[in-house]
Amino acid sequence: MENIETICAVSTPSGEGGIGIVRLSGPDAHKVLKAIFRKAKGGGDITSRRMYLGHIVDPEHSEQIDEVFAVFMNAPLTYTREDIGEVYSHGGLAVQRRILSVMIRCGARLAEPGEFTKRAFLNGRIDLAQAEAVLDIIESETDEELGHAIKSLEGVLSKKINGIRNQLRRALVEVEALIDFPEEEIDVDEKEVLAGVECAEKEIAALADSYYEGNAVKHGLEVLIVGRTNVGKSSLLNALLARERAIVTPLPGTTRDMIEDTIHIMGIKVRIVDTAGFGLPRDIVEREGLARVKRKIPEADLILWVVDGSRPYSDEDREVCEEIGKRRKIVVINKTDLPRLLEIDIPPESPISGIEVSALREEGIEALKTAIYEALMSKERRANAILVTNLRHKDALSRALTAARNAVSGLKRQEPAEFIAFDLRDAGQCLGEITGEAWTDDILHDIFSRFCIGK
Repeated sequence: MENIETICAVSTPSGEGGIGIVRLSGPDAHKVLKAIFRKAKGGGDITSRRMYLGHIVDPEHSEQIDEVFAVFMNAPLTYTREDIGEVYSHGGLAVQRRILSVMIRCGARLAEPGEFTKRAFLNGRIDLAQAEAVLDIIESETDEELGHAIKSLEGVLSKKINGIRNQLRRALVEVEALIDFPEEEIDVDEKEVLAGVECAEKEIAALADSYYEGNAVKHGLEVLIVGRTNVGKSSLLNALLARERAIVTPLPGTTRDMIEDTIHIMGIKVRIVDTAGFGLPRDIVEREGLARVKRKIPEADLILWVVDGSRPYSDEDREVCEEIGKRRKIVVINKTDLPRLLEIDIPPESPISGIEVSALREEGIEALKTAIYEALMSKERRANAILVTNLRHKDALSRALTAARNAVSGLKRQEPAEFIAFDLRDAGQCLGEITGEAWTDDILHDIFSRFCIGK
């Protein structure tokens, strides 16, 4: 049997704070905690799942290090399914380092990044998707991001994946029966097998397609503000951010490079990027700024095309329109605080319609934010929808989808059962990578190396 070491680490962020938590996990957790902890009242053993007030003591010199609370928890009803000890000390680097030092001298070793959660996975308490959800919870910045991470930790995604795998497994059993007993009359309903695989294919595709919105929830999307010079792009950036991020002057060409910042719109992280204005460049700096805008336009998730409602539609506006083409955009008619001179029905190839705002007076900004959200996120999306937010999951789903589609195609063309079985196994194995049914040491290292040491 493999020798399992007892690990220790600080589980709270470094720096000063009211409380710092130092955690132990492994077969000697009780032994180490008992060696360094002295109860404030009475002696005796440390009972599992009871919080005690006392002191951490350096057993070598009988020196008190800190007054703490301590708790010991017996396996298997713990985070790692191992014996766990936790010390709640005062926050601060010096005291936590001293506590770690005496734990290590008494038989523990410093944990690797994510090793507590890795042990929870290896010991069967959570699957791999749930383990990754732990990191997502830690890194969540918005309520919506947190909500999807909690659902993944609760196993919602894993249950969905396992349900699809079961569909594929049932189909595989039927197909393998034809392989194993080729000379016998096996009653296999080919239409039912095909229907089951097609259903699995659609569910895999839906999960894979949800990654765009899932990525928006987790990492954010990019919105580019473009337009000719002096239409109020920088003022619009400031209004959206509700602070003075960009320099605003009456002079055209004030913004020569890209300025970006992040806002949260209905739980979605959005990177707003202000850009140099379209027009005749006056020098090499403006020329380069305009070139960068044109290179950036195809990469943006959404474009806010700003036009000046107080001036007629111009050749520069037409140039912007042609550069944007058919990419996803919202037309923002700015300067509604001034008399309207923009003709709404010209030019016919690009009718001006959209959201009217006054960036100067911050009017219409909330309506614009709503329009941005609706443009980025599908109308069919529901709060309880399962969204794939992890690129590793998206990659596995894409490979599973290819295999499932090959199986469907093979069934329709009545290909040899061996080929269909291969595709069904491949699809199931790809899905198993998400939950950890199929994993390698490299996969585990890539996942848990992103965790902090104490988690």
